[in-house]
Amino acid sequence: MRKEKILKWLIFLSGIICLFAFIAIRIRPLFNIAATDKLEPGYWDNTKYGELYHFNYILDFREDIPPVEVKYQYSDDHPGLEEADIYTFGDSFFDFARHEQFPKRLGKILNKKVYFAHNGYPLQYFAENGFKNNSPKILIFEQVERYVPDKFMKEHKVEIKTDSRSPIRKKAAVVKDLLFYSRSEQLYDALIKRSYFTTCIYTIIATVKFRLFGYISNLTPVYTLKHDTPWLYYEDQVNETMTSFYYKFSDAEIDTMCDNMEKLSAELKEQYNIDMVLLPLPAKYTVTHHLLNNDEYSNFLPRLYREMDKRGIRYISVFDDFMKSGENLYYGTDSHWNNNGINLALEKTVQFLKNDSVYLGIYNN
Repeated sequence: MRKEKILKWLIFLSGIICLFAFIAIRIRPLFNIAATDKLEPGYWDNTKYGELYHFNYILDFREDIPPVEVKYQYSDDHPGLEEADIYTFGDSFFDFARHEQFPKRLGKILNKKVYFAHNGYPLQYFAENGFKNNSPKILIFEQVERYVPDKFMKEHKVEIKTDSRSPIRKKAAVVKDLLFYSRSEQLYDALIKRSYFTTCIYTIIATVKFRLFGYISNLTPVYTLKHDTPWLYYEDQVNETMTSFYYKFSDAEIDTMCDNMEKLSAELKEQYNIDMVLLPLPAKYTVTHHLLNNDEYSNFLPRLYREMDKRGIRYISVFDDFMKSGENLYYGTDSHWNNNGINLALEKTVQFLKNDSVYLGIYNN
């Protein structure tokens, strides 16, 4: 009888926990009650993408990095789309919130209103937001090198989709999305790894598996512990796809990307009177792989630079500066740059703009 009673209470408790988890992943305040790392609006809410320690929770790769700051685009300093002087588009490097972000710093240095969008499709973004521009402007378009093919192997086109569903079908879809939440697996995983009740247990198990059997998540298959700081790398930099350090781009693929850059630049100028400047950033593995091996780089960025030069595509070159810098520019167990990396790219960007006839013609006339 006693055993049955205990079993009933365990089943009841399990049900309460499951019900809480079901509701919590849909309601941020409830999630944050249980989570050691709170969901921050706009901060890759649950996965902390790029912060590689959070893929495996192995203590050997734990690294102290600054706490999350309020993202620039959610702050009072961020200008509206119509009032901005300069536009910046980019990936998580421009959006990295462990330091004051690149676009915000750029605005302070230049004394300009800088708009930022975590977005890789400026034509689509401007169209969706009904943007109209009468005066000439500059757009700085940043992409870390592993994402350059993703953004430029295809031509940038605008597709405005309209929702033709009836009001009833729209309401039914809302209910369906709530019950069968598309991000549920991510958030359940986050709760297992980051709740007050499970993080310690999960971390111990993951660390023991690594130390005894060498097991590590296939999301972070390459690492080294032979230096003062542990180094961990995301799988997309070492696989066989176009994101990888090892991928050998053909001349035709380089040409296609540069052709599409040129077309995008022309469209932005024609439709919005905006002059685009590209900022391709070296990936972490490109700059630091010597810590693990002497593997040959595909020479992607230098080849891209040469073809961009032939077409007159305006870009900020930072590759040589990153490769020759004597400083550590990235976090060991994070895909992103550290404060040194941001400062170096910022210095090169400001230097470019202050010597650029287009920029000077627009803002110093």
